[in-house]
Amino acid sequence: MDKKYFCRNCKGLRNHKEMFSKKTRGEDDIDYFMWIEDYFVIECLGCETISFLRIYGDTDMSYYDDEGKHQYYFNEYIYPEYIEKGNEIERIGYLPKKIKLIYEETIDALKSNSYILTAGGLRAIIEAICNHLKIKKGNLEERIDSLHSKSHLTLSESKRLHSIRFLGNDALHEMEIPKKEQLYILLEIVNHLLLNLFINDKLIQGKVDTVIDNYDEFIRLLNNKIKKEMLEKHYTLNQLLGNSKRLIAKKNFSIFEKKLIEEIENGEIDYLSITSKNTETFYKIEKEPELSLHWF
Repeated sequence: MDKKYFCRNCKGLRNHKEMFSKKTRGEDDIDYFMWIEDYFVIECLGCETISFLRIYGDTDMSYYDDEGKHQYYFNEYIYPEYIEKGNEIERIGYLPKKIKLIYEETIDALKSNSYILTAGGLRAIIEAICNHLKIKKGNLEERIDSLHSKSHLTLSESKRLHSIRFLGNDALHEMEIPKKEQLYILLEIVNHLLLNLFINDKLIQGKVDTVIDNYDEFIRLLNNKIKKEMLEKHYTLNQLLGNSKRLIAKKNFSIFEKKLIEEIENGEIDYLSITSKNTETFYKIEKEPELSLHWF
């Protein structure tokens, strides 16, 4: 093909080859109106990504050039629609359901060049995040500040979210059309926020060591340390955890062990029993834990 078209994978104008085409023509004899609409399946010559190209033109689509000559122009559409400069999150399945829905609709608005709707959508994502994190008191300005005070965000991150609030308010209340460049910048801020809050921890789980700061994660770690060959044997908690003990903060270790002992004594945990040797607590492996998932 003579002309370069945008490749959503390469993120730029690239040479393409035509895989399939269908060309249509029509006219209205009464109004002397004529139109063309051509369809193409095209493949990027760089990465082999497939796109759909639609070209439309009619006799009303004309202008006069600098020399005063009458010229016709054509509109070109590439599908799937794309974000020209920014990026959209790939693993959106990790997002909470409502946040995921708003994010998808915001991305669709940006792809279709609906800038006011995009600004409103970015603002709505911030609202949805606050709701999901149970921060519902006050207006959006106060709720964004609470994201920082409750340690969900750094001070710098919360300041950036106010930029989204300003732009969203101007678009929705003042009908001010934001610039595309502004939206791309704010989209990256939202992407960074969503990745940090909801996605990154899930992506690295089981692949790299992370700090364990709640009891449920402690139990999952402990369960996955227990193997069949350990049955009927006695171990201290330090021996059971091995090097993985470093994942647990010292302030939490005694708290977790105390709760573990309570659950063994009241029968909630039946695969361990407690035996004491001198002043140290030992745990006898009675059986393998059920549903032991190897996440660590």
